[in-house]
Amino acid sequence: MTTDEVIAAIERERARLLAALDAIGSDAAAIPVTEEGWTAKDVLAHLIHWATAVAYGLGENVDEPVYMAAERMRRKAAGLPDAMPSGAESNALVVAHFADIPLEDVRAQFEQLADVILERARTKSDDEMNATGAIAWSPDRVLWQFIGGDTFLHWPVHSDMIERATPR
Repeated sequence: MTTDEVIAAIERERARLLAALDAIGSDAAAIPVTEEGWTAKDVLAHLIHWATAVAYGLGENVDEPVYMAAERMRRKAAGLPDAMPSGAESNALVVAHFADIPLEDVRAQFEQLADVILERARTKSDDEMNATGAIAWSPDRVLWQFIGGDTFLHWPVHSDMIERATPR
């Protein structure tokens, strides 16, 4: 994919996700939209977690999420290996962390991260976007696939869920 195609895909899927949030409206923090019982707000929190990793991978100076730092400290205190939580564990941590944060603030954080990802992606040439080795923890993955895996390839799954759950 070209850099322009990556940018367009992120913008398109971001707009779709935010339109789905707007359509579900005040029910975003109440109606379950996933099999796990997550609300649209929970889904947005989940997407923030993974978008943070993309922003970091693209060179943005982001702090480790407080819920991840707390989990690492808990594991250390319990004498457990200093390993990152699994994807499912991370998802549970992020949903719990954002539970009491207003939807407007969760949405604003998501939009800010999407802006950062777009800004960072725009600095990449087409050759860089199609090269491997850009992400230290995913050295064999092509950059656009790394970005897309947690943005424009991931967000539509959740847009679908929210759209299906939206009262008509």
